[in-house]
Amino acid sequence: MLDVYYVLKLAVPKEKELIMSEIVCEPDPTLMESMRSVGYDLNTAVADIIDNSIAADARNIDIYYHDYGEEPFIAIIDDGNGMDRNTAIRAMQLAGNNTSAERGAQDLGRFGLGLKTASLSQGRSLTLASLQQGAMVAFQWDLDRLAQSKTWALEELSTSEVVSSTPQKVRDALPTRHGTCVLWRNLDRLNSIFGKTVADLDKAMSDLADYLALVFHRYLHPYHDDPVTQIRIRINDAEVPRRDPFLVDNPAVQKAPPQLIEGTDAVLYGYTLPYQNRLTDEDRSLLGLAEERGKTLFDTQGFYIYRAYRLITWGGWYRMMARSEINKLCRVRIDIPNTLDAQWALDIKKSTATPPKLVRDSMRRFAKSLAKPSRRVQQFRGRKTNKDPHAQMWALIQDRNNEFRYEVNQDNPYIEAFAETLTGKQRLSFLRMLESLASTLPYDDMQTRFAMDERVSMADALDERLRNNAKEFWGMNKILTHLTPDEFVQRYKDSEPFSLSRNAARILEEVTHG
Repeated sequence: MLDVYYVLKLAVPKEKELIMSEIVCEPDPTLMESMRSVGYDLNTAVADIIDNSIAADARNIDIYYHDYGEEPFIAIIDDGNGMDRNTAIRAMQLAGNNTSAERGAQDLGRFGLGLKTASLSQGRSLTLASLQQGAMVAFQWDLDRLAQSKTWALEELSTSEVVSSTPQKVRDALPTRHGTCVLWRNLDRLNSIFGKTVADLDKAMSDLADYLALVFHRYLHPYHDDPVTQIRIRINDAEVPRRDPFLVDNPAVQKAPPQLIEGTDAVLYGYTLPYQNRLTDEDRSLLGLAEERGKTLFDTQGFYIYRAYRLITWGGWYRMMARSEINKLCRVRIDIPNTLDAQWALDIKKSTATPPKLVRDSMRRFAKSLAKPSRRVQQFRGRKTNKDPHAQMWALIQDRNNEFRYEVNQDNPYIEAFAETLTGKQRLSFLRMLESLASTLPYDDMQTRFAMDERVSMADALDERLRNNAKEFWGMNKILTHLTPDEFVQRYKDSEPFSLSRNAARILEEVTHG
């Protein structure tokens, strides 16, 4: 039985003898019902259980859920160290941990509430079965039974009771030597939010896989300097996808030097992603971009705060600067140890953290300095060009009142050479056509598509198109400008449209020397 004591102090006048009375105020077991509303959702609840698995040195974590015709359940099973009887009882107590006690660097727990509050936030029944050296202990909280008995009676289950009452899928996956199984049943909250059908739960579990892939990505695929042991997480035997919000292995990512926040053990790391048209399908998969799930480059910009290498909160700038299109390539990673929990006001769910003022000041300065590379990438978008403005196909015209527009650059060598082949009347018509083309650029549509991280598809067929352009250009050169092959390549390889391709020099050389 779990006893909680509150001390009631009765004040008396100073001239009289001080008398103190103590009244034992044991809370009603319905407290468990109230604690269901701490604020967990399915994703944060499962993540909290996985925190315990990692703290127990688990290497493999499997999540199972029911199929058609089965009683609804969710089970999280690991191959960690497991627990003996006394440890398991403490784990099932409310606030079984001292928040001020010293913990290991990879201990992801804090309040001693996660197992109970996270589990019972999703279902009315929690069963804990744990093994050490092949010996099993098992305990169960059932909210309906607590309400009926009105006592803090923790049920202890025998091995045979666990085996006989456990779903077959879970029974087959139970550890045999060491590890822990957390089983949720009577999933009333889950059913009310996602629906009662298995298809509804499949969708919820797909979102869960995406969430866990991001939150634990540095445990699933550690960075080269992360002092963590790699783990695996599977849902119904399927691996969660790989995620990396910074694309650390992509050479096109701009990285800022790490910065230690003075007076703390927190470290800042800055990343500027490549422009969206330079992102490969693999890059987009690693970033987890999905506009229908609210995961665009715009939505995911900002600070990524890690506690002991576990992602706590991400996206947004803590009101330090605006979330905007021009900053959407910026990502700031902040690594904090679990010794700074109190200063960061970490909540029970470990899903929000508020930085102290000393840290906020450093975060603000670092983020604003990082925004400059993002703006440069957004403005120039990785275009290869020489310093000659005549090389560009489009000219930017900056008007008054912070307005701008684009015009076709008539001094571009490609345009200029073509215009020289025209008669005076044809040239006038050609220039009018260019003006009409510039005035009808679909700015609004382009802005909308870029905001949704859509990519320009012209790059796929660009090289073949440029090869045809180069042949036409080389033919005109023989008649008009008489450049040598080497002079021709040097003049046009850095000029649009050829500069838009990384293979420009090779294409021009093949055409002129072929």
